[in-house]
Amino acid sequence: MKQSQDGQIEKNYLLQEENIKNHALYKDDRLFHIHNQNCLGYKIASFPLNVLSPFFDTEKTWLTVGDYNGLEANYLQQRNQKVVASDLSDALLKEAHNEGLVKEYSKQNVEHLTYENNAFDYLICKEAFHHFPKAYYAIYEMLRVSNSAVILLQEPIDIIAKMPLLLLIKNVLDRINPLLINKIWKNRFSFEVVGNYIFKISEREIEKIAMGIGLPCVAFLGQNLFRSDKKKIEGMSDVPLNQKGWNQVKRDIAIRDFFCKLEIIPYSSLTCVMFKVPPSEKMRKEMKQLGFTIIDLPKNPYL
Repeated sequence: MKQSQDGQIEKNYLLQEENIKNHALYKDDRLFHIHNQNCLGYKIASFPLNVLSPFFDTEKTWLTVGDYNGLEANYLQQRNQKVVASDLSDALLKEAHNEGLVKEYSKQNVEHLTYENNAFDYLICKEAFHHFPKAYYAIYEMLRVSNSAVILLQEPIDIIAKMPLLLLIKNVLDRINPLLINKIWKNRFSFEVVGNYIFKISEREIEKIAMGIGLPCVAFLGQNLFRSDKKKIEGMSDVPLNQKGWNQVKRDIAIRDFFCKLEIIPYSSLTCVMFKVPPSEKMRKEMKQLGFTIIDLPKNPYL
């Protein structure tokens, strides 16, 4: 059984790596948005990164994980940060480096990062965590090589943790048949065409991981970031940024935000910060202004 599982995990990684290589080989200029930052596509892709502003007070060292074409590294470089971009395949990162968009890059499997303990101040993983077949293992590896914090950015939320009514219905239906809830909860088990299971996260799961290894603090920010709006902006992503297109996106997000604040529906994505070193008062203030909830965790009284 273990051998079969290992084979599935290996196949998962191979499929994802092959997908990146194919994009590099048969690309429709996958670096377009980084070269042309005054377009709607770049605005949408980079907008979630704006919540990182409290981390830019001085130059820090960063490792981006699952950085695909180097967009995150390029964004950080523009804000005077020292960055190494990494992904499962370096095909597109190599191209971004050759075109002067990324200074440093490395081919990395997040389960086996080749860096020493505390090698970087921060690790950022944007829209990639849900691809990892051994997601918790990836968190521990990222924490190992970070000195200050690991940031999981714009990850899909496990809605069962945010919708008590759905949990109640599941508990009732489980007494009859544990699979009946699937008729209501359509994406309970979700997969992507590249072969990975979509690993959704929740505040409680991240909190438990942090408590288990004695981290001092975690922070969370619920977001609605264009996941449900792709059809509406289809064909507009590569055109110059215009007020009409961007306003359309912002209006759609504002409507969903309104219902989320009323707790009628959950946010579509979650940003999590796992601190190894408590944030400064200045950072706390700036994060709270952006909407983060910061939780100081108690120390284990028996250690």
